[in-house]
Amino acid sequence: MTMTSMPRTIVVDLTPVLPGGENGGAKIFVLALLRRLADLAPETRFFLLTQAVSHDELAGMDCANVSRRMVAGPSVANAVRPRLEGLLRQCLPHLPGRLRGLILGFGYKCNRILKRGGSGGLLSDLGADLLFCPFTAPTYFEPGIPTVCTIYDMQYKTFPEFFRPEDVAQRDQTFIDACCFATVLTAISNYSRKTAIHHGTLDPDRIRMIHLRMAQRVAAQPGHYPQVCERLNLTPGRYFIYPANFWQHKNHEMLLTAFGMACHTGLAPDIKLVCTGTPGPRQAYLAKAAMGLGLGKRVVFPGYLSDENFAAVLAAAHGLVFPSLYEGFGIPIIEAMAAGIPVACSNVTSLPEVAADAAIFFDPRIPTQIADAITTLAGDDPTRIRLINAGRRRAVEFADSDRMVREYWDLFLYAMNKK
Repeated sequence: MTMTSMPRTIVVDLTPVLPGGENGGAKIFVLALLRRLADLAPETRFFLLTQAVSHDELAGMDCANVSRRMVAGPSVANAVRPRLEGLLRQCLPHLPGRLRGLILGFGYKCNRILKRGGSGGLLSDLGADLLFCPFTAPTYFEPGIPTVCTIYDMQYKTFPEFFRPEDVAQRDQTFIDACCFATVLTAISNYSRKTAIHHGTLDPDRIRMIHLRMAQRVAAQPGHYPQVCERLNLTPGRYFIYPANFWQHKNHEMLLTAFGMACHTGLAPDIKLVCTGTPGPRQAYLAKAAMGLGLGKRVVFPGYLSDENFAAVLAAAHGLVFPSLYEGFGIPIIEAMAAGIPVACSNVTSLPEVAADAAIFFDPRIPTQIADAITTLAGDDPTRIRLINAGRRRAVEFADSDRMVREYWDLFLYAMNKK
């Protein structure tokens, strides 16, 4: 590869980034990747496009070759879009299906126009050699500028009932736009790649798979976890953890049911369940459900934890239970394995691909299977030891973050040459 083909300026669309942990694992991955890309290519300038609500939070990304550019202000984020969505929610139930779909698609396009504002030639003005859309949507696409989009999952196709109609429309149009405008796409697992090819009728040569190799992203500091556990009223080694935002596909209701079954069939009375994630109405609902099941003192909702505190709580757990109905990858599984924590997880979507032989698998729709997995992790020492050893070996497969960064950089170069 000659130096003349190296990108001098890469524009990265971070306008979908929300404060705190609302973007889930995607935000964790994207920010880590960008930091490493900036280190890998110090001669390349990275412009990060942001929105007002998260612009200041992303200040930590600034460095010699990385700078932010706020392109979506509060007037769009806080006024226009909510009014548009409110109007749609009022009208949609009264419209025929076909007309509803047309209006939702129109609403998405209006929002995209509002978000772009007067930035029609933004990429050209910045001298962009490449546009990277790590949250899929090629909102700022300009003809003639190579574009790379990341695909995480196609959950809205499998479980549309978990989303509002306007969200399904937005996700679908985002995917369609990515398939139309991206020079090349990348998927975070083989499962995500196959489903994207299926739903987008994509040429397989246009989409590559790049795993999230982030097993060593978090690591507990020696002596830190007793302090964190004490603050959360947790005893090290006497709780299971489920780190996940409280979205419906994360299947917390079934986990609470299964944990209650395990408690009633002999699980030691001092063992707790810790469910981390950004607080909100769903967390409040689940906390009330736990009380209704008589588990109020045994289920802990500590909220969103910083990386340092999460690493400490994870390292002190007795096991990780991951009953998600749908995952594009499943970062917490690999993080637990790297920390020497045994894993039990769902046997669906990308999880068997990621966990391989290093987990107890269960059907996430059958609470007795989840309960049995919890009981096994709690009391079967030979199985625990096998899982811990297998997990550490599996984590090594996903620990080479340099490889992940190089694969993305190679993809950028490929897109530039392809264009």
